[in-house]
Amino acid sequence: MSVKGIQPIVSEYHLLWEALQHYQERLEKFSSMSTDEDQQLKYDEKLQDMDGLLRSIKLAAKNDYQLDLK
Repeated sequence: MSVKGIQPIVSEYHLLWEALQHYQERLEKFSSMSTDEDQQLKYDEKLQDMDGLLRSIKLAAKNDYQLDLK
């Protein structure tokens, strides 16, 4: 993330991490509450993308600042 793009500072990593976790929780809630299979599939696809994004951010924070995001 920081190699070619932006290089967030520590506080920005924390803010981004918290915001993405909050969004992930909302997607999980919407997915579980949805009665429409197509809509549920869209939520689940976004959740898969979110998992990859969270892993990327966690790795970048570790590489840039030895920061362990949880």
